[in-house]
Amino acid sequence: MQEKKKADGFKYDFTASELKTLLFHSKRCPDCSGQLVREKTCKRVEGKDVNSSSDPFFVQNAQVNHYGYIFQCQSCGRVFTLKELADRH
Repeated sequence: MQEKKKADGFKYDFTASELKTLLFHSKRCPDCSGQLVREKTCKRVEGKDVNSSSDPFFVQNAQVNHYGYIFQCQSCGRVFTLKELADRH
């Protein structure tokens, strides 16, 4: 059995309005007012893929877990990204 390599780092991408939505706004569906369930997503990427010229934080060949959030409505089944919910507030 092959052992999974541990990530060398992690990264979250939030704007101020997205963080405010995540922490403080109601988690209700904008379409039907049903309860939204939060799910954390994770994608393993290379350090060079998340580095920018203004923020070269990760080593080029580092394995980085890039995290995000999606929300699914319990009533209508629609799925929203954190950015979509923040843009609606």
